[in-house]
Amino acid sequence: EEEEREEEEKREGGERQPRQSVLKLSSATKHIFSIGWPTCLQNVSAAIASLFAVSLISHHENTTCVAAYGLGTSLCSVTGHCVLWGIGGALDTLSSQSYGMKKRRRVGELLWRAVAILVCTCWLPALIIWSFVEEILSAMKFPKDVAKLVEVYAMTYAPGLLAQCFSCACLKTLLACKKSNTVAKISIVSSPMTMVLTYVCIAKMRLGFVGAPLALTLVDVFKACCYCLSTFALDEDVKKCFVHHHHRNESRNRSNRSSTVAQLGKAAFSKWTTFFKIALPNLVLSIFEWWAWDLMNLLTGQLPNAKDALAAQTIQTNSMIVVYNIAGCVQRGASSCVGNALGAKKAKEAKMYATASLISAFLGTLLISALYYMFGFECMNFLYSNDRDPSTRTILDDYVKPLTNLVSLFMLLDGVQLGLTGVVTGAGFQSKTMPALFVSYWMLALPVGVFLAFKRKMSLMGLWIGMSLGVFLHTIWVLFVVFGGEIFKNSKWTIDWVEAVLRAELAVARDDEKDASTTVDEEEEEEEEGDGETEEEEEKEVGDVEEALLRRSSSL
Repeated sequence: EEEEREEEEKREGGERQPRQSVLKLSSATKHIFSIGWPTCLQNVSAAIASLFAVSLISHHENTTCVAAYGLGTSLCSVTGHCVLWGIGGALDTLSSQSYGMKKRRRVGELLWRAVAILVCTCWLPALIIWSFVEEILSAMKFPKDVAKLVEVYAMTYAPGLLAQCFSCACLKTLLACKKSNTVAKISIVSSPMTMVLTYVCIAKMRLGFVGAPLALTLVDVFKACCYCLSTFALDEDVKKCFVHHHHRNESRNRSNRSSTVAQLGKAAFSKWTTFFKIALPNLVLSIFEWWAWDLMNLLTGQLPNAKDALAAQTIQTNSMIVVYNIAGCVQRGASSCVGNALGAKKAKEAKMYATASLISAFLGTLLISALYYMFGFECMNFLYSNDRDPSTRTILDDYVKPLTNLVSLFMLLDGVQLGLTGVVTGAGFQSKTMPALFVSYWMLALPVGVFLAFKRKMSLMGLWIGMSLGVFLHTIWVLFVVFGGEIFKNSKWTIDWVEAVLRAELAVARDDEKDASTTVDEEEEEEEEGDGETEEEEEKEVGDVEEALLRRSSSL
């Protein structure tokens, strides 16, 4: 109804002014969770499936396979998922803001662009690296039997990473278009499938270690098919993002069908520079955090009793991921809500979403981390004990149990920064947090962790202490970026919500101006349908926004 009222105002010649926000904290929280909960369900199901896979491998195989599974997931995370979701995170900003401005055609173009970029810059390089994993890990003096199994894991999962290129683009597009119910339906179907296939491949088909990556690949391919069908065929509202023309002349239809491939190619392989202006800072953020985390797993392999340490790290990290996905729900919902609000020129609403994200992430993670503190080790002891392998008892008692208290605190800090990272992403201010991430993880966490683990002989506990210090500093900085503008006026490191609105509008207006000079026919047809703007209006919009930014800069 609100969108219809805005359209009526535009048809009646109403001024293009931001509407006054009346959003309440409770409503903002509800909006965040209504969008974020389907991805939370996906993350929880994936984490539980990983936990289940580790449990099955520990019962049906040996410690070597458990260690290889942990190292294999870290390898795929560092060289695959980190790059894929880092670059794909640009859609959290661009698609959300474009949809908030009702630029549906741009949302569709961004999806094809993201798929092309992800396949070229993520999947192909990862495939090449994974082909030589055994040699790389052997040169780094990892156990040879572990290195061989890690390469088997990576190559088995390669088709799954390709499927995720499509899933990532479609998922973020659906959520940017506020289609969380569609994502929820796919999550509800795919979540039990993950558990069932993991059990069937490892235990019933007796594929053992190979069954774990094979099950993940099958699930990822299935989800990619579901996301593509929902985006391009089933959801009538989202389909409008990919419909450029409605021609009346049938002879023109024939020529336009022949140019469909050219149009898709143009959408996929043009304007990469604009995309990477957002994608690169997002990718750097992912690299700083994800690579630091997974480098910790590589360092674990250099500790004395490397197999036991790697197995303990695998158990601890997979167990931890399961219980703090509330923060992931807040992150996903916040990025969409903040992006939509800024695209609709509602700075006050975006600010309210930021406040709701902080409160939700803190309270949700506090509850879960408290439960983990009280019952975490008992659950892990139940899941991973194996009477046939005495080494599991040593791993649980000597490595996992001493870490439980520290990991509970780590989860609380990491949950807060994760929720607020969604706010930063939705606002498009990822570059503001890059220096802090580099300092937090690469100049503090890893050096301190290495010193304590190897020099002070604190083993795995030393590495975790270092990472906890890094997460603490990271959390403090993200809090400053999001809320520091209230205290430190005109700081270049904090989010200015009015400026964020103008920046989002300017980015879209400039793209429209470029399109106007080469797509005159398309603009005329969209004008007939009432969905487009004339070239003169777009040029005026660009000029108005640039003038507003200049006024804003001069006032600062």
